[in-house]
Amino acid sequence: MIRLGGECASRGIAIGPAHLLEVRVVIAEQRILRSDREAECARLEGAVVAADGQLDRLNLQLDGEHSGEGHDLIEAHRLMLRSPELAGEARRLIADECLAAEWAVSRALAHIRSIFSRLDDAYFRERSGDFEVVGERLLRVLMGLPERRPGAAAPRGGIAVGIDISPLDPFHLHRAEIAGMVSESGGPTSHAAIVARAFGMPYVVGVEGLSSKVRPGATLIVDGTHGEVIVDPDEDVLRAYRLRVDDLRQRTQRLESTRSLPAMTSDGVRIHLAANVETVAGISTALSAGAESIGLFRTEFLYLEREDFPSEQEQYEDAVSALHDAGGIPVTFRTLDLGGDKLPLAMKIPTGPNPALGIRSVRFLLRRPEVLRRQLRALYRAASVGPLRFMFPLVSGVGELKQLRTVCDDVRAELANDRIAHDPATALGVMIETPSAVLTADHLARRCDFLSVGTNDLMQYTFAADRENDAVAHLYQPLHPAVLRTLKSLAGSAQTADVPISICGDMAGDPFLTWILIGLGFRDLSMDPDRIPLVKAVVRGSSLSEAEALTAEALKLETEIEVSDLLESRLGLRFASEMEGFRPRTATSVRQNPIGTALRAGGGRDGLRNAGTRPAV
Repeated sequence: MIRLGGECASRGIAIGPAHLLEVRVVIAEQRILRSDREAECARLEGAVVAADGQLDRLNLQLDGEHSGEGHDLIEAHRLMLRSPELAGEARRLIADECLAAEWAVSRALAHIRSIFSRLDDAYFRERSGDFEVVGERLLRVLMGLPERRPGAAAPRGGIAVGIDISPLDPFHLHRAEIAGMVSESGGPTSHAAIVARAFGMPYVVGVEGLSSKVRPGATLIVDGTHGEVIVDPDEDVLRAYRLRVDDLRQRTQRLESTRSLPAMTSDGVRIHLAANVETVAGISTALSAGAESIGLFRTEFLYLEREDFPSEQEQYEDAVSALHDAGGIPVTFRTLDLGGDKLPLAMKIPTGPNPALGIRSVRFLLRRPEVLRRQLRALYRAASVGPLRFMFPLVSGVGELKQLRTVCDDVRAELANDRIAHDPATALGVMIETPSAVLTADHLARRCDFLSVGTNDLMQYTFAADRENDAVAHLYQPLHPAVLRTLKSLAGSAQTADVPISICGDMAGDPFLTWILIGLGFRDLSMDPDRIPLVKAVVRGSSLSEAEALTAEALKLETEIEVSDLLESRLGLRFASEMEGFRPRTATSVRQNPIGTALRAGGGRDGLRNAGTRPAV
């Protein structure tokens, strides 16, 4: 029996025989004669056309559950296939350096890989995986190899094992009734992970040395809740995990039975549970999970993996599609949150020495007002179709908000003057993500319609600790007294101004933190869809009075470890199943973490919540 550690990408447990996926092709350096360059470019173009035809046929084959995500991914892959960065660069290498088409594509992919690898943001860094998959498809066509079919000959209930897993692989594997996936590379924000979560397919990524330790047909346990893979488990471990699978199945059925019930505490306090989604296709998943609204619709997807900016009409149509699929529930759009280290192909601005503190989000939009105006026009127009509101990310103070509101006023005046249907009363909000916004939240609240707390960035800036840097990950602590005091202050500012406030960062979807958040005064939480049933179960099994009493105790404590121990003592047994995988690490983890050991001086629960892991983007 071998135990291998990885990172959780999709929760749940799967047990089955290993199904090894094909490895990617390896290309050796190849060159051509100068006289053959024109013919080689024609061969490359023929391969691009053939690969595009494969994607077109695959698009027609996709139907049924979650096919929307598949269609979106295929369209993105078709754009990447013909992009200047891939096909365009390969043509240049053939013409300028006399490279064979295969070697030119391989070199273009290496260049793309090097660019993405330098990005700090995990979400954008993992988009390189999409280019890799498109490049692999093109290379296989050039080499005369058959199209990859990951679901072919896959055993029902098996576990897919690969060095990497394509964003489109989960669709094939789900259709083949594969139970789970595990890979050596990839991350929790990759497209493969996003699709796996939509299908409820357990997935563990980043398992080093996986391919050398797994033989075809070997029994595997994929523990997507704790990020572990067990190869050839013994009978005792197998029996224990089978019992856990039964428990999880019963819990899932129990949680699904409450889907249509409100998230209301036992003493009658209503908590609004919303969903964070990335694309229109994710809305159906949110509704299935019981989301009461879309609390955060990320608008970056339309800007990724393309060499131009989306038009106003494209953005309008995307927003209208989201409203249509939402079926009448409100949708909150976050305006473009890019810049700094988050640069799609269409953006060419210097990142600066510290991208997280540089030109990004509204700072970028105010520098490129034409991009902002185009997006605002699309959103105001779409608001006339259904319940829509939007919010600006990373606003640092009233000065920026005034500039943004001036642009909004101009856009509304333009639309009215042109007699274009729009909703001039569309609600406008601000995301609180910087200490300066926290300290002036009372002023901001008086000048907007709602506030939303982005706890991921807020904690990063509060602790001056890059949340993508493993070396300082131990500082990223949601239960730190500074975070609790900050959130209490924000809830108070919103209440005084009589302005709604929500939380849309990772904290909102952590059931271990639910009592703290509602005890601090938050009544609106937005999270990944799969977290909604867990948080709802905690809300419905609690009273506001006990949550407020616990929060009052927590606010008197001096360290995050003490707060974590307090929560564990009150909630650990009471909500054990709902909090599995979210609760603090055990004393064993402390002994493996020198920083945690020093803090705890030799024992107890470490309380360094999720130390060494990366929060989702």
